[in-house]
Amino acid sequence: MADEIDLANDLIANEISRALKEIRQQSSEAVGTKFCVDCDDDMPIERQKLGFKRCVACASDAERKKLMYADE
Repeated sequence: MADEIDLANDLIANEISRALKEIRQQSSEAVGTKFCVDCDDDMPIERQKLGFKRCVACASDAERKKLMYADE
């Protein structure tokens, strides 16, 4: 007979599995833009499939700026 902890663990495992399945499905359906929103360069198809809106260079720059101004 399963005790309450086993039941709770099963519930948690099922919820995690459901959430991961949903995230995987959303990411497979995601379509980013054909051009970077910052520099208008062509976006690599791999980044488009993952739903990114910025090229690697612009994404790195945006993240660096975000970190620089985070403390203000």
